[in-house]
Amino acid sequence: MAVATPAEWNQVPRAPRRGPGPGVGAVAYTAASAFGTQALVALSAHALLPPQEETYYAYDPIADSLLLLPCALFVLVAAAFLHALLFTLPALALGAAVARRAGDPAAGWTLAVAGALGAAYAVLGWVRGADYPTALLWTVGTGLLPVCIALAVDRRLQRGVPVSYGRIVGESVLWLLGGLVVAALVVGAGRHTGHLSGYRPPEIGRAATVGTWTEESGTTQLRLRGDGTASVIDAPGGEAGPEAVHCSGPATWSYADGGRDGRTAVELAVPGCEGRAWGRWLFAGTEEAPELFAVVGEPESGELYVLRRG
Repeated sequence: MAVATPAEWNQVPRAPRRGPGPGVGAVAYTAASAFGTQALVALSAHALLPPQEETYYAYDPIADSLLLLPCALFVLVAAAFLHALLFTLPALALGAAVARRAGDPAAGWTLAVAGALGAAYAVLGWVRGADYPTALLWTVGTGLLPVCIALAVDRRLQRGVPVSYGRIVGESVLWLLGGLVVAALVVGAGRHTGHLSGYRPPEIGRAATVGTWTEESGTTQLRLRGDGTASVIDAPGGEAGPEAVHCSGPATWSYADGGRDGRTAVELAVPGCEGRAWGRWLFAGTEEAPELFAVVGEPESGELYVLRRG
């Protein structure tokens, strides 16, 4: 068997090697950046959406999101690299291995493996009680973009094209800014046209408000009559807490507009408890199942009372 001489070593064909970029670290970093970028865009779009259900408390999703931003970013970075480790890198490795055995391009097999991994991880969500099609949509839907972008970076490295961490960060920032602009435009257009109208409290009118409204525990009760008089049992006072004053007895009421968020409301006056009984009950629920509620104390975190018509 002929043996290559030292002079001939440089002429012996070698397997192509990666370029001077940071190698597999760049692939993992790219996958994590792609996952984090799509997550930030999705969370921002969700914060811009109008509420889809009753929250009772005064709630500003944008302000609350900004308060939680530092903690959310830490969790997001950890989740992004964990996703790259447990989903994207295994999909690339298994896809390349299957492609070598089949003699086919790796891209198609990588996407197929990513889908299979998503289906396997969706089983974990199903075991925890989630609907399997919904869990599958989440696992595959959030995994395909990082896999595709990581696959493109892997191809660059195989062709010897250098890929730096600075370039990955720069491209991620550009994609993030573009995604945020698109999300803001789409949500803004949807809200302006009414396609994203969100939850609207009921406006049942004064006549339908007449009747007995009772808390689930049965402790607090408002009995509203058509002549504007009422009887009150254990109505909450103007302050929350165990020492708060509760009022009972005859009262008067009126149907009012212009409550919080433009809600209609019941204005209540209890003689002898002026300044102590909670005077404004806002409408919530639906047209079919309306509710009256009051948040005693801080609007964002006070004591909640919800009355239903019985």
